[in-house]
Amino acid sequence: MRYLNNIKHYHYGALLLLFCLLVGCNDGFLEETPTESTTPELLLVDKEGAQLYLNGAYHAAKILGYGGHKDPVNNETINGWATTWGSIATDEVVVASFSIFEIDLYTQRLNPTTIRVRQMWEDSYVAINKINSTIDRIGAMTDDQIEPEDKANFVAQAKFLRAAIYFNMVVAWENIPLLINEIDDLSDDSKLQVAQNTTQEVYDFIISDLLVAESVLTNEQGGGKATKGAAQSLLGKVYLQMTGFPLNQSEKFALAKEKLEAVIASGVYQLEESYPEIFSLNNEQNKEIIFAIGNDSEGQNLGGLVSSFYGPNGDLNSGGGWNTAFLNLELEADYDRDDVRLRQNVAKHNAQEATPEEGFSDPSTWGTFADPWKPWKWHRPRGQSWANNTPFDSPIIRYADVLLLYAESLNGMGILTQADIDATVNRLRARAREDKPPTVVSDMFLSNPGANASEILLERQKELCFEGWRRHDLIRNGVYGATIIAIDEEGSNRADNPGLNWQPYKIRWPIPDSEIRINPNLKQNEGY
Repeated sequence: MRYLNNIKHYHYGALLLLFCLLVGCNDGFLEETPTESTTPELLLVDKEGAQLYLNGAYHAAKILGYGGHKDPVNNETINGWATTWGSIATDEVVVASFSIFEIDLYTQRLNPTTIRVRQMWEDSYVAINKINSTIDRIGAMTDDQIEPEDKANFVAQAKFLRAAIYFNMVVAWENIPLLINEIDDLSDDSKLQVAQNTTQEVYDFIISDLLVAESVLTNEQGGGKATKGAAQSLLGKVYLQMTGFPLNQSEKFALAKEKLEAVIASGVYQLEESYPEIFSLNNEQNKEIIFAIGNDSEGQNLGGLVSSFYGPNGDLNSGGGWNTAFLNLELEADYDRDDVRLRQNVAKHNAQEATPEEGFSDPSTWGTFADPWKPWKWHRPRGQSWANNTPFDSPIIRYADVLLLYAESLNGMGILTQADIDATVNRLRARAREDKPPTVVSDMFLSNPGANASEILLERQKELCFEGWRRHDLIRNGVYGATIIAIDEEGSNRADNPGLNWQPYKIRWPIPDSEIRINPNLKQNEGY
């Protein structure tokens, strides 16, 4: 398979160890960034070597976020699941009409040769194989090389990362091959002709990895590494996703509730008092962050696309973003005018004419012509040239997400109460209104399950927009197709409305034709 042709670079000859230096890690996690080359056999002889090898797994897992870091082999920018799947081709953004790669994703013109889909398939399996190598090789270390407790902890962290990537892949493609061990012998054709697993089998494997991680990892914020709370939170997400298309397993609501309840009861995580502070460059890995992909752009080529792909119009050095995606204006209209999340998440100013601080707080800088308004969450300072190498961490799971998932699980079980809503949705709305009266960002009140589900889904969009979960949410709630059809956002620089090309089979991605030609065991998804 094509993606396996890239894997050999990680396992033959010298192993490049320019892995990640995760920023905002107060406990010394991943402090060392070696620049020399060695082999796994020479490296994996003690705990320090195992930690460095695990660092490589975290570097591979950057694909979970916004992408942007450079592949150490071919120096190509890696795409990220948060944008490529989770935000583009939803009702959060509208792709520019002149976009080269993203326009087919947004306009629902995908086919088995679409470049971005092929890249996500290949990059994901390269990341999976690197993580498999970490699990296999650290797992094989002897007791005289590493303490059993440390070995189990490192392997559990890697299993969390593997589960997180496979979770995105199974939602995107459904029936995919499960690679559970490192492939290091490309001369053995039997290792390359892998078969597809069913959607249920993939979910079962994801759950098994996360249960291991939950049982082994510590209950702490983590500072960028996987923890017990991260595993429980992701388990809650996985169980909830299984309640929707294509499995529709309603019994999973109770399992999701159990895991999410454990995260809440742990007391490890709390909401930040101020919504903008969650996304401040000076407050990364804060008490609301359950798991985030670390980035560092200080000349180390270890950054990402956070705050570059999404940002105001204007030059990048002025704090602007790429002119690839515009805001879906219906998202802006859904916010209360005094909701602080509106000012944090929507850029109406031009970065060359106003600073990030002015764009956030000064209405005189806001343009009245809505067509160029942009998504905006991580506010880049002026006077830098980060481009594809920004230092903002990519949040994958935060506590606000868990609270909303918990409310969703209770509603799915038919046991949601007003007290539950007050402890979850209304806590977020209170923060969003800051010190303004209750009539601003008004509270949610208990209704029937259908109306509750719609209200929670809308709250998830306003709270979590551009964080990579919107497409999961729409699919799980059974409204993805209707949402795409309803988009009416054409403009002077905006692509055609995606509903014109929508077909129900497009709820999933096509398997790349290049993979099917190489591996005859793969069967194309229906409709493509």
